[in-house]
Amino acid sequence: MKYLVRNCKVEFSGSKKEIIDYILSAYEDDYFVQSYNKQLYHDNSILEKVLDGLCLQIWDKAPKFRS
Repeated sequence: MKYLVRNCKVEFSGSKKEIIDYILSAYEDDYFVQSYNKQLYHDNSILEKVLDGLCLQIWDKAPKFRS
């Protein structure tokens, strides 16, 4: 399972395909998503570019919170 993270908070979790589906639906009005939507599944560098544009990251582990 992978985690879609913004500001050290999990926004969505699931497989890589599910995360891309979420990005396409939640951020469909964003320029980066509209420009590269067909390439996100196949090209990791395009996915990283879109994630950077949206200030998102994909993590393999859930962020840990300090009390």
